Amino acid sequence: MSLHSTRRIAVDKQFLTTAAAHVGIAAGAAAFAGAALCGATALFLNEALNAGSGASGPSGSGTQFAEQLWRVFLLLTSLPFSGQLRAGLETIGGFVSTGDEGFTIGVWPLASLAFVGLASVLGAYLLERRHPQRSGGMRAGAAAAAGGAFAVLMLLVAAPGVRFDAPGAAATVSALGPALVPISFTSVFASGWLGRSLATRKQHEIAPTGRPRSPLARELASLATDVGIYAGALALTGAVLGTITLVLVFLQAGTLSAQLPMLLAGAPHAAFWALILAHLGAVTVTVPYTAVEGISVLSPELPFAWVSGLPVVLASLGSALLIGVGRVRTRTPELARIWRLPAAVFVLWMLGSLVFLPVTVSGSATVLGFTLGELELAARPAFWTPALFAVWALAVELGAWALPDRASALTPRVHALATRIRTRLGGFESPASAAWAGTAPTAVPSPTTHQAPPLLEPARDAAGLPSLPMTARTKRRLRIAGVCTTIAVLVVTGSAIAITSVNTQRGAVAKVRAYVEAIAAGDATHAGELVDPNVETSQRDYVSDAMLASASERITVLDVVETELSPAAPSTSWFEDPAKEEHGSGRERRNVQVTYRLGGTTESTVLVAERIENEFLLLETWRVVTPLVFESVAGTSHAMDFTIGSVAATPGPVETLTWEGSQPVSWVPFSAYPAIYPVTGTESTFYSVASEPVRVGPVQDEHVPERNLIYTPTDALTEAVDAAVTAKIDQCVLSTDASPDGCPFSTYVSGANTALSWQVTSAPTVSVSETSDRFEVEDGLVSYSYTGSSGRTSAGSSPIRTTGTFTIVGDAVTIEFS
Repeated sequence: MSLHSTRRIAVDKQFLTTAAAHVGIAAGAAAFAGAALCGATALFLNEALNAGSGASGPSGSGTQFAEQLWRVFLLLTSLPFSGQLRAGLETIGGFVSTGDEGFTIGVWPLASLAFVGLASVLGAYLLERRHPQRSGGMRAGAAAAAGGAFAVLMLLVAAPGVRFDAPGAAATVSALGPALVPISFTSVFASGWLGRSLATRKQHEIAPTGRPRSPLARELASLATDVGIYAGALALTGAVLGTITLVLVFLQAGTLSAQLPMLLAGAPHAAFWALILAHLGAVTVTVPYTAVEGISVLSPELPFAWVSGLPVVLASLGSALLIGVGRVRTRTPELARIWRLPAAVFVLWMLGSLVFLPVTVSGSATVLGFTLGELELAARPAFWTPALFAVWALAVELGAWALPDRASALTPRVHALATRIRTRLGGFESPASAAWAGTAPTAVPSPTTHQAPPLLEPARDAAGLPSLPMTARTKRRLRIAGVCTTIAVLVVTGSAIAITSVNTQRGAVAKVRAYVEAIAAGDATHAGELVDPNVETSQRDYVSDAMLASASERITVLDVVETELSPAAPSTSWFEDPAKEEHGSGRERRNVQVTYRLGGTTESTVLVAERIENEFLLLETWRVVTPLVFESVAGTSHAMDFTIGSVAATPGPVETLTWEGSQPVSWVPFSAYPAIYPVTGTESTFYSVASEPVRVGPVQDEHVPERNLIYTPTDALTEAVDAAVTAKIDQCVLSTDASPDGCPFSTYVSGANTALSWQVTSAPTVSVSETSDRFEVEDGLVSYSYTGSSGRTSAGSSPIRTTGTFTIVGDAVTIEFS
């Protein structure tokens, strides 16, 4: 065997060995990430089951549980490279079914994918340093071999899937998808090639070959450096914003510690979405049967989110300065290269927005034979997100051209710091740019006494022009620029203070104060424009200007402050249980406590204000959600029409139900603004009426409703009823029947056609009820006589004793005997 063959076999063996080791490192990282994701999921589901049913723990035998756990581990190991889970559900009898396609859960565990990528880069770097390949083609081939083997391995891992069997139902979950093989191959191949290239670059820095790179390679390297600097700045900013987002979610939502691993697994998504919002982008949320909603830093659901734009601006300025100090100075921006960074950013964000960042649940289901259609629940970046980041990248390109000169003149320390950082990163485009940055090596003159001092030659820039000291005109321009910058800062600061002051006057407390002051002033129309009273159409007259104008006393507003107290549960009626509170809209809400005085008593209630869309993007707008309307009742002792404030009311039948005890009353429920309203009864000659006003406000023991109207019969009513009874009896004695219809007396005779003669012997006594429309007749006597069939005359008597009802129509009283 020749020496050449021996070397070739050794090289092939080294190639296969490093590729296999690379696959092993990537597979181990994927297994570790899958185990971590499996544990986080188990903790989350266990906490959810404990909160939902109070029971936890595996069902079935230990072997079955171990097998299911193993399958779930394989499923979650392959999920970062598939990006989707296909789930199907079917119950016995087909009552609920997801069909053949099932539901697709689209989510990329970016933390797991990034961990595998970093492990692959590090492994390839160390393998290349220890066993270097002969050429770039061999390095690419080793990375491709590792990527192909890893893709096949992930395909085998995802193939089994998981099946869950429960009484009456079965569910299947699989991670097989069209992206599994391409993403598995690409992630390991790209990270492996990157790691091996970094190792080779390190070796070249230690032992340079001196072989010049082609112009295309230099341009690609320059673009890669620019993209890397910009991506690093955004990554640092996204990490800060994502961390703040997770902390706020953890604190505000009261998330349990067992759910913290799942939050950490979703940290990359939180960082990317926070970065999109901070760039003035938007995240669209799709919910079935509702309109698509966009969330941005100006949304009411995210108060003070606009502050996140500040670190983005700083990151853009810093990356622009780092990129600019490594370039050759030009008088104008280079149009031939200004598009490169925006184009690269556009492509990268297009890939991220369409593939990696959306979180979706989509599919169709059949319930009881009815197809629900295509359903989708999703959160994804807005479609114009890549274009937005391309615009920001264009601003960075312009900053890279404009900032270095101005930073060198205005803030030399910042310029020097950027130069040192860029020196460590490398990537200066030419020795001229390095000299301009102050990092090029300079020759040290020989310290001889016989050599004449060299003539000072002005330094020249990359364009070949002499770099002269700044002239007075340049200094004047810089001073003007400084003054303009100072003025701009003062204008921005003053504008921020003015906007804050205006927003304070437009805030939740101010809106609630305007609302309650309108009620206190009796302006129900304006109050209704601010907050709909939320009463039925038939009750609208009770929340009108006329109603408030008729009040004998309205509220006096004492204080309106923001509070942590919760509003009281709304009540549907005095006689019903409190209604359930409605769910919030997800927007920012504030609880505002209103304290007012009414009838010598101080009362407090809590109203809810909600923030809606800003006006002119900056001015806050709030609306009051809960109206200051209370339900009340007015009671009357008799079913006679009366007036509550300015509204006429018709009571129903009188019932025996009051808070005073068993007294007759008819209640009329109504809803109105808090005030004291007069209750006016029907005046007549037959009744005297005593009235009490009705107090509308919170239900309290000292303010429980009593009968507001109590009617007392007068002597005129007694006399009128007595006269009507007497007239009725006089009509009755004219009858010849033994039992006259509708009369208070009767007798019995043997003959059906026997005629009787009636006569009042003693007039009865009539008593009128003070609490109803009834009367009683007693102590009266009538006598009768008749002639039988034998011709003999018989006589007798019958008492007058009965009850009845009377009706008042105008000044006339009519009666009916019971």
